[in-house]
Amino acid sequence: MTLNRIASAACTVAAAFALCMTACSTNAGFGTPSSGAPPLNNGYPQNGAMPLPSGASPLPSGAVSGPYNLGPNGGPGQPQAGSSPAAMPSALPDTVSIAGATLHLAYDGAATDPMKAARILEVSFALQNTTSSAKKVSSISVASDTGVLGTRKISVSASPNQMSAVALVTVRTSDDPRKFKQLKVDFLNDAGKSIASSTLDVPVIDQSVTPLDEHHPKGDVSIDSVDVSRVDANMGQKYEVTFAVTNPTNAQVSITHLAIAPPKGAVARVVLPLNIAARSVSSFVSVVLPYNGKSLPAGSYTVSAMKNSTTVAKASSSLL
Repeated sequence: MTLNRIASAACTVAAAFALCMTACSTNAGFGTPSSGAPPLNNGYPQNGAMPLPSGASPLPSGAVSGPYNLGPNGGPGQPQAGSSPAAMPSALPDTVSIAGATLHLAYDGAATDPMKAARILEVSFALQNTTSSAKKVSSISVASDTGVLGTRKISVSASPNQMSAVALVTVRTSDDPRKFKQLKVDFLNDAGKSIASSTLDVPVIDQSVTPLDEHHPKGDVSIDSVDVSRVDANMGQKYEVTFAVTNPTNAQVSITHLAIAPPKGAVARVVLPLNIAARSVSSFVSVVLPYNGKSLPAGSYTVSAMKNSTTVAKASSSLL
């Protein structure tokens, strides 16, 4: 799913979104491109970046592990210890704003058949605060032109003169979000007053694979660009896994399901069958999964692409 992030322009901070995954022209897409401004770094490619085949040079990281100190005029300042520097949008002094808001769709890994389940709508953003007091986003409201489709209570805070870490929030909607071209997202404070609103495009399912370069060496099927991100669920622990699949062989590869194993706890079996054409790399797939524990464990999360009981490919990554 990664997807390692690429810092783009001055108005980008790093974030999400997942391109669609597909097998061949008859398979449903897996995940979607992100909408809106270039996304904040939270486990997704930026600006339509394609996954890297196995053996290719890695994408630059540029992640914001956040929070970030802002300069005196609201522009980039010095990162706090433990965070990674990245380009950030400037903001007016003494303002509270939302940076890099994006929408994308992911599969519900807890569903019996994720391919038939309604897609999970996800919102990525950061809270930018150039005031002298702490600020907080306490809830998100998503609406179409006919009314509110879903809300989510959250807790995303930014200290004075800082930008928060990137938040990735899932919102259950009363209608399938794919029915709409655009949705309005309101970011509300403790008093229920809007901090900011953004009208964002709903990503379209893309069913495409990209042929490998003719010079790409033959080899085994691989899972590439794996990212594991924490989801701000406010309803139990959840995490998202994003990755792509590279097939450098001369034959189509079939996958019946995924086995996703956290460092501790049960292995999740996610039924997402796909066929990947010979000599091609898929676009990204994103799956949101619950974790039955008090907190998400640090360590390596493993993704295995399975054909019945046979492991086709396996890769792992640490929780961001």
